[in-house]
Amino acid sequence: MAKSTSIRHILDLSKDEQKSFLNSFDTLMSDCDGVLWNFTGPIPGVDRALQLLRADGKKLAFISNNGMRTMDEYRKKFNALGIDVKQDEIVHPALTTVHYLKSIDMHDAVYCIGTEVFKDYLRRAGFAVLDGPIERFPDHNRAANQVRVYSGYFEQDDEEPIVGAVVMDIDVNLSLQQLMKAKCYLERNPNCVFIAGATDYEIPLNASMDVIGPGYFIDILERSTGRKALVLGKPGTALAQVVQKQFQVTAPKRVLFVGDMLPQDMGFGTRCGFQKLLMLSGGTSKETFLAHKNDDQMPNFYADSFADFLELYNKNIRYEE
Repeated sequence: MAKSTSIRHILDLSKDEQKSFLNSFDTLMSDCDGVLWNFTGPIPGVDRALQLLRADGKKLAFISNNGMRTMDEYRKKFNALGIDVKQDEIVHPALTTVHYLKSIDMHDAVYCIGTEVFKDYLRRAGFAVLDGPIERFPDHNRAANQVRVYSGYFEQDDEEPIVGAVVMDIDVNLSLQQLMKAKCYLERNPNCVFIAGATDYEIPLNASMDVIGPGYFIDILERSTGRKALVLGKPGTALAQVVQKQFQVTAPKRVLFVGDMLPQDMGFGTRCGFQKLLMLSGGTSKETFLAHKNDDQMPNFYADSFADFLELYNKNIRYEE
């Protein structure tokens, strides 16, 4: 991979290079948050850019780490952009998790740290979902009494179903009790599968603010149990295999992956063998990108936003093979 200073903006390419760039991919796969829209609405120019790309014969697909939205909510957001997107063109971490659990013939209960949206997808697929606790533990009793309370909660109950999988995704109500419970399930049953959805350490809210993501808490469970999570969100190897199979990718270099995060999006593109385009419209500034040192998480090109595709097309570039 070339150094960051040699990675060029797509509008700085010569006309022949722009033509070659647009000719170099048949499929465009894109992240959603920070690339297509942000918390205030669609990013300007995205609607027309996606429409032009599809009109030019590019196959579109969307890979999101955000399991907080339902598929209906995703489709409504795409409809607002004037893009009709089918469910099988969107990769959602909850549905990827459902697909994986079915592929391994999971019949035991699933302990899930995640949003109600995520848990509802598991329930609809027929899995018994355990979560919580939501009650507050006493923190003022005498030590002996506390031990009884805690051990009663964390010990195996004969009536409690066997937990065959612990799933962890974004949960804004995450508590230490939940991490303790997850740790117990993973250590109690060596065959219990440990699955992670989103692994982001920071989640951008806007250009000046981000919040803590689930990555730090996944690290806690991995370090405390000695177990490594199977990552079904970006940049997981397992997700890469799912995506390549789902979209029947036979020529990875003919796929352009677009995202705004270096570890999750560009790292995922590298793992899949795709070309990579970093958008500066979301969670990564130009300064951060230029200072980054991990070659596996670097793009092949960068752009300010999807609106830059409008300029490429407005130059009346045509693609001779």
